Amino acid sequence: MSEHSAAEISSAPETMEGWYVLHDCYRFDWKAWRRLDMEQRREMLSGLRDWLISARGSERGDSGAFIVSGQKAEIMFIHYRPTPAALNAVRRDLMACDIADLFIPSYGYLSIIEVSLYEATAMAHRMLAKQGLTSDAPTYAEAYQEELAKQTQQLEARCFRSLPDRGYVCFYPMSKRRGEHDNWYLLSQDERRQLMRGHGRLGHKFHQSVTQIISGSTGLDDWEWGVDLHSDDPLVFKKLVYEMRFDPVSARFAEFGQFFIGKSASPEELCAFIGQS
Repeated sequence: MSEHSAAEISSAPETMEGWYVLHDCYRFDWKAWRRLDMEQRREMLSGLRDWLISARGSERGDSGAFIVSGQKAEIMFIHYRPTPAALNAVRRDLMACDIADLFIPSYGYLSIIEVSLYEATAMAHRMLAKQGLTSDAPTYAEAYQEELAKQTQQLEARCFRSLPDRGYVCFYPMSKRRGEHDNWYLLSQDERRQLMRGHGRLGHKFHQSVTQIISGSTGLDDWEWGVDLHSDDPLVFKKLVYEMRFDPVSARFAEFGQFFIGKSASPEELCAFIGQS
């Protein structure tokens, strides 16, 4: 790690925040479900379907259901809302459904969608370079501010977006290492920016097949970020994450939590998944 004086260690990078995010994971009590008669099952599924329809996309956020592969969970709901209180409300409404008595909580994660303003400034400089403007041009400062405002507006749209319309999601929490030898937070701003630029270029190779949503969780949950990768092909998750492991940002500085893979489910598909038992 490079040595820096206190003056050289930069402050935290600026970020723009959007929806709060809740990943809400459950196992299902199949034994109790099988003891119910058909009429009870139909009523429970109808209530679940109505709740999920009411929770999905609107001006107040978005919600989606995913059928999880593996034994960490069976169902995962992802909610976007403007406040933690609004997340509590949508979860409370789920708990009011009769079928919620059969939902066994297995994992939950709170975060907030964020984008780094690194991206806006870097893109503004690139756009002006494409136009042939250099920093010594008389009109550069004004053109830069105009382009920066345009790029910032586009980033804001990403902060308040809907859940991507893709067939699968891969969710995992992560943090940047603060170890004795490799400490992300003791790097200068220029070092971090240069490393993230290379990291971004590598990830951009997958931009057509993967939609990535980054949510910050420092001070909100146990890790520093939550990462959602949305794609129509779950094999892409393996290829992307494996390739990124060889990048210095991941190889030296990244620590990862559990991975959850889920298949997107409409209200009807979620009810069919439960009702087939």
